[in-house]
Amino acid sequence: MSEKDKSYIDPELEKFFRENKEMIERLLKEEKVRLERLFKEEKESFKSAIEEEQAKAEEQKKKAKEAVQGVFNAFTDPEVQKHFMKMGMEFVMGVNALVKAMPFPEGFRDMADKAEEARKSAAEDFAKSSGRTKPAAPEKIEIKSAPKKASPSAKTKASAPSKKASDKDGT
Repeated sequence: MSEKDKSYIDPELEKFFRENKEMIERLLKEEKVRLERLFKEEKESFKSAIEEEQAKAEEQKKKAKEAVQGVFNAFTDPEVQKHFMKMGMEFVMGVNALVKAMPFPEGFRDMADKAEEARKSAAEDFAKSSGRTKPAAPEKIEIKSAPKKASPSAKTKASAPSKKASDKDGT
């Protein structure tokens, strides 16, 4: 406080504070205790809210881990793997048949034959590892070609009305 501020003090106010000093000190102490209690309650409330959110996050994390584990278990299930292996073998056989059916140079056909040998070997190894005596994948897939459709121009010729000799005469 500056000297000017110190020089102006209301005498009545000063008298009131001196006479009621004990009461004012008691009120200030009570207010301090009330604020400390309120602060402590809010702190505990805030802490419990944080703990609840952490518990929820942990539960969500646990559920996410369980879901991921379920998906992983589904993909690594021996029955599913057996089907994936069969699917892979079927795909390789299909590509092999496609290569053999297409007009490629002889070197490509040799590669297709080697791929077929590798596929058969893998099928046998898979059968042995799964305790079977026969490979699970079929040895050969027969694909019957669909009957060839007539060209659109052939259809129009066949469906066009033919003129009879009597129609030419007008009779």
